[in-house]
Amino acid sequence: MPDTTTSSSDVGALVAEGNAALIAGDSYAARQCFRQALELDPGRVEAWIGLAGSVRPYREKLEHLQRALAIDPANAEARAVIAQVETRLAAGEVLAPGGVQLRGSPDQAGPPLPTAPASAATALTCYLHPDRETGLRCTSCERPICSDCARPAVVGQLCPECARIRRPVNYQVTGTHIAIAGGATLLYSTLLTTLGLLLLGNLGFFSFIIAFLLGPVAGELLVRLLDRLTRSKRGRPVQVTVGVAYGLGILLMLAGLAFVLGNLSPAVVGRLLFSMPLGLYLFTGIAIVTALTRLR
Repeated sequence: MPDTTTSSSDVGALVAEGNAALIAGDSYAARQCFRQALELDPGRVEAWIGLAGSVRPYREKLEHLQRALAIDPANAEARAVIAQVETRLAAGEVLAPGGVQLRGSPDQAGPPLPTAPASAATALTCYLHPDRETGLRCTSCERPICSDCARPAVVGQLCPECARIRRPVNYQVTGTHIAIAGGATLLYSTLLTTLGLLLLGNLGFFSFIIAFLLGPVAGELLVRLLDRLTRSKRGRPVQVTVGVAYGLGILLMLAGLAFVLGNLSPAVVGRLLFSMPLGLYLFTGIAIVTALTRLR
């Protein structure tokens, strides 16, 4: 059972740290704190209001403030700041001036905020598509992005680069991981197919029963082996690598068999491939499907 007291105190500390960063003018650090607080407690009104104060696009501010108001409809601060934001939007403004925070209450809304020139607000272009004007910014790095580049996040949107960085560790796959997964699968497939050919070659109908029983086990053993070697990496690149390497392992086994027979020609390897028992095909298919499904 989660420790709700500790969680609440952690959220409060993050909100306080975010507010302190806002006062110091560090909007990036403030955003990080408020986002972490909302990941722990999506219903924290103060974090939504603080997050609105840490971003520049007025529409994004409005979105965060409306989330706060949906949680606490009577919140005076959220209502006051929404009024300010809607006024700026009605005036045709897109971005708040850098370093300015929209915080306040109906009684203490503070002095009017300086207005950014309209030309400066509309001159922003996507950093990946310079021909596209935009009012969106990545909530992590603040670079302008167009709607095609925006990747939805828990709070706001991210650019493609920040979205990749934020992927779960299991899905952050490098070339080294691909090489290890491919090599291990190739060796595993070669040995397992050789063993399967020896065991299932003369069993007839019983080979199908054995394939149904042991195919999933073989796939699961491959996944556990790869988990140890790659630290549980997952995702499409790993799936593709494993699928291709498994097929190459079968061909490598057949090439070895053709070499033993004294004729290592493609025609002989092809004949051996089509002469494999049907039970072995079924066993191999089930093992591959099991492994690829677990590696999603």
